Amino acid sequence: MKPYGMPARSLRPRLFLLVAFSALLIMPCSVSGATPPPLPSLTLSLSNDTLFGDEDLVISAAWSRDASFYRPPGSVDVLIYSASSGSPVAGYTILEDDRVAADDTTRYFRGTVPSSELPEGKLLLVATDPVSGAEARAPIDVIEPGPDYPGVQAKRYAETAFFAVAAVLLAVLVAGLGLLLRRP
Repeated sequence: MKPYGMPARSLRPRLFLLVAFSALLIMPCSVSGATPPPLPSLTLSLSNDTLFGDEDLVISAAWSRDASFYRPPGSVDVLIYSASSGSPVAGYTILEDDRVAADDTTRYFRGTVPSSELPEGKLLLVATDPVSGAEARAPIDVIEPGPDYPGVQAKRYAETAFFAVAAVLLAVLVAGLGLLLRRP
């Protein structure tokens, strides 16, 4: 209730502000930068889709951009997965091929994976540009593993076990140091 002699407040300005604010929330607004730039193109080619025990796998990748704003990478990461289980088998970094002239929009990468590091069976190679995340995939079939495969696999397991034990020992050392420093 308004006091006697005071003019009544109009609801029109409040109603107008409420309608204007509601319209701003409902109407779609264009936001610049909301859409990421288009990814560059990454093309993967292999020396052979089927490998036998004595031949190595040569991987070539071509990176190109037309309308992409991503800078060219210095290398391409290649992860190899088992097609049957989906588990990772190996990972490699392929560096830029210096034998091929590159310009601002195209880069070429080349690397070799020894057959001794690949298990028998169907594998999936996934090449990824570490800058933009663009990727390319290619299947391969390893008929028989290389002669050194069991030794390479044992070395991978030993490295994994070493890093796990080293992490546990580091945690114990840090905890012991913390206890020593807390004592007066």
